[in-house]
Amino acid sequence: MRAVRIGLDRLIEVVDVSEPRLDSGHVILRPVACGICGTDLHICQHGFPGTQYPVTPGHEFAGHVVSVGKDVTGLKEGDFVAVNPNVSCGHCEWCLENKPHLCNALTPIGVGCAGAAAELVAVPAKNAFQVRESIGHGEAALIEPLACALHAVESAGGANGVKDRRILVLGAGTMGLLITIICRHFGAAEITVVDPNPGKHAMALSVGVDRALTPGQLGDGERFEVIFEAAGAIPALRQALRHIRKTGLLVQVGVHEVATKVDVLPFTIYDHELRIVGSNSLANQFPAAVDLMHDVAGQAAKLIGDTYSVWDFKTAVQAMAGGTAIKTQLRFD
Repeated sequence: MRAVRIGLDRLIEVVDVSEPRLDSGHVILRPVACGICGTDLHICQHGFPGTQYPVTPGHEFAGHVVSVGKDVTGLKEGDFVAVNPNVSCGHCEWCLENKPHLCNALTPIGVGCAGAAAELVAVPAKNAFQVRESIGHGEAALIEPLACALHAVESAGGANGVKDRRILVLGAGTMGLLITIICRHFGAAEITVVDPNPGKHAMALSVGVDRALTPGQLGDGERFEVIFEAAGAIPALRQALRHIRKTGLLVQVGVHEVATKVDVLPFTIYDHELRIVGSNSLANQFPAAVDLMHDVAGQAAKLIGDTYSVWDFKTAVQAMAGGTAIKTQLRFD
């Protein structure tokens, strides 16, 4: 079968490979939609922790079950599913604490093992969740990033943490706008999104933002109760630290380079009783995101922009890196 392959030299090719083996407890899927995100750009450009090159990318995906392995219950051929790409061991300290995204042996599909940019992909059955196909193929492929956004909001206290609060979201990419959609769904009082690219502001407003600003348009004296840094950029993090209200909460969800450093003032953290928390991946939120997508699919669908054939993966990555589309996806014609 055909598959996209990224080599250790970052060369992207379409190659012929053997069909995936059907192991016990696994299913084989035929993907129908797959998103590209910042993780894929890292894998293609300068590496991402845990990547096992050569690798077939693709971790935000949905598809149809084509075969079911031994000991699999609850799934059958033809079922439409979205996939949690985080394959965890199930028995380390983090798995036992219901934090599988921190698993000591985490092997993400599309990073540590073969992903969905292929004609077929094998996944553990426990990672495949049935979805109503009527929500749309692209929307189903957005469930993985929606789960990441939901984890970020849960890190801020969930519905109770954002309801009736003034929210600042830094970054109007997929993650920032999905966080916005969730905060609006949970009853936030006011949501401001800041992004240096004015081309993204109309999209932000269309999904429920009260204000969409460039960094320089945010007033010096404005303070927010909950801030999500979803840009993964040092200027955004610095701005977050300047605009957090006393007793406020900053959720760091944007992915920075491993060695990136930023100055913080410990006295301010102490004096203002600030809370700064990290939000990594999707934690255990995938089932909740499946349910939530059925409620917010109309808003989430607005984020889907450019689509490319999976066999044009290289072109898709280049376009995403240099374009203004919020969510670039692959189709499997």
